[in-house]
Amino acid sequence: MLFVATSLGFQLSAIAQLEHAQPEWYLPTGDGCSLFVQEFGTGPETIVVLHGGWGAEHSYLFDPLRGLENNYHLVFYDQRGSLLSPCPVEKISVQKHVDDLERLRQALKLDQLNLVAHSMGTYLAMNYQQEHPTHVKGLVLLGAFTPSTPRSEEEKRLLEQQQSFSAQFIKRPEIDEELSREGLAADPATLTPQQTTAAWRLHYAGANIFHLDRKNQVRGGKAYFNNNAGQAAGKTMPQEWDFTPALAARACSTWIIDGDHDYADPSGKSFALATSAIRGVHIVVIKDAGHSSWIDGPVEFRTALRDALESTTKCRI
Repeated sequence: MLFVATSLGFQLSAIAQLEHAQPEWYLPTGDGCSLFVQEFGTGPETIVVLHGGWGAEHSYLFDPLRGLENNYHLVFYDQRGSLLSPCPVEKISVQKHVDDLERLRQALKLDQLNLVAHSMGTYLAMNYQQEHPTHVKGLVLLGAFTPSTPRSEEEKRLLEQQQSFSAQFIKRPEIDEELSREGLAADPATLTPQQTTAAWRLHYAGANIFHLDRKNQVRGGKAYFNNNAGQAAGKTMPQEWDFTPALAARACSTWIIDGDHDYADPSGKSFALATSAIRGVHIVVIKDAGHSSWIDGPVEFRTALRDALESTTKCRI
């Protein structure tokens, strides 16, 4: 899962990277919570963006979607319990997140949604697709989680291989070498608060990107993530799920953009196996890229995202 968020300073600088900003607003949920919403762009097609988490926030996705506001109307929001959408933990669940997305659709007066989702947001997007199939047109999943828990022995074996590959990637020697170069490899008890945070963020970058020399492009830090909100939603996830029937029933194509070192599903292999019998599933793999593939392969990622949106937004149900 992607645990990224932002300070106010970063958020303001990120907002400056998007053009045609519209007034931000809050959407009441009807149960005492409020969702912070930001809109950009004036294009004819609306794209609703679902951030990762659970418990993270939306502004780290400004970078990968920068430039699209010239062609689309982009809607970002913090899911309930995230940094700018305060909500008591007892009112946070996966079902509430699904209901909130439906509430947002109604507030935007849209019959059908085009969704771009990242990380755990892909689980939310597929869950929403399952519950509200007539209200989803475009579905673009970045760093996607698998659409089902393993069913066959082949799927189980592949998942074990994928998990082993990801575990090795997250603990690769290059991360320790970078820690040493920056003087952060000492006993954690001897590090200053600044060094402790720098070491944490380097480990975080090592998990999310392939090219460690681009670590400063990885936004956020552990202080910007609402762990309580993340745990509250996580506790309500079922042990098993299967969104493949919902994906198979889609009239429009589904696009997945994954890095070949994406810890959620390297090269999208588990997703590909689970949906091998489903038409209209397009999986694009970014070479030498991790969970934040737009940092590792910015040109390849931007091309893939534009192709995906061009395909899905033109679909007519």
